[in-house]
Amino acid sequence: MKEDFSKYNGEGTKLRDAQQCMLGILVQFDKICRKNNIVYWLDGGTLLGAVRHKGFIPWDDDLDVCIQAKDYPKLREALLKELPDRYVLEDVKSDKYFFDPFCRIKDNNSYCNYQLFAKQKSQGLWLDVIIAEPAPPIWYKNIVDHTYGPVFRQVHNIAECHNEPKWKCRVKKGIAYLLYPVTLILLWIGRFCAKCIDNGLLIHSYGSYDLRLRDIKLILPVREIEFENNVFYAPRDSDAFLRNLYGDYMTIPDENGRQVHMDVESVRFNIN
Repeated sequence: MKEDFSKYNGEGTKLRDAQQCMLGILVQFDKICRKNNIVYWLDGGTLLGAVRHKGFIPWDDDLDVCIQAKDYPKLREALLKELPDRYVLEDVKSDKYFFDPFCRIKDNNSYCNYQLFAKQKSQGLWLDVIIAEPAPPIWYKNIVDHTYGPVFRQVHNIAECHNEPKWKCRVKKGIAYLLYPVTLILLWIGRFCAKCIDNGLLIHSYGSYDLRLRDIKLILPVREIEFENNVFYAPRDSDAFLRNLYGDYMTIPDENGRQVHMDVESVRFNIN
């Protein structure tokens, strides 16, 4: 018997309203990328949803796209110039409380109670723009993620300090500033090794804690795929790409395996 997913994102539910809001961000992102000849692709659960559901995974509450690191400066410039006023680009350069090694586009006409965004400029619903770069040996990526990653987050005002005494936060941040140059050297070594190896594999940015490899031959040239009655870019061979990430991705997980990220009941709209 086919499962009824309307309990998650049926019309009129808070989650469906949130998904439609995030879809609006993706539509704007796609428009800007196409205008500026910037290649991106749907990634992770967003791509899985496109293939398995032709849209959002019914219980999913975020969106992921990916671009190559070499294209990020061009993308950032285009987004800052061309995003409509209701949307804002957030990264470590634009928001001192932003702490991830990628960027987000947020909708300022929305609000969600998500603790990690508490001090950031916008608490709106978002699109994750993940940055992919050439892969070093995966064991080395793991080392950098667990050294550079936490230090990077402390240096960039990571929200992990929100529930700790101020003195403890200051000690952590002081140690992080001392270690930061060392972890940057580890990062540069990883990028140098990746350039030398040139194995045709991509990783999500250092510090993302994602150790899964993406084969660029499965991604480029990108093709179009349907998602929520719109058309976006996806890897050339989405099936093989998803099997590499998830294995048997067409099998619906049981309810315990259906991950959510935010308190969807806290979502509000038209707050400006």
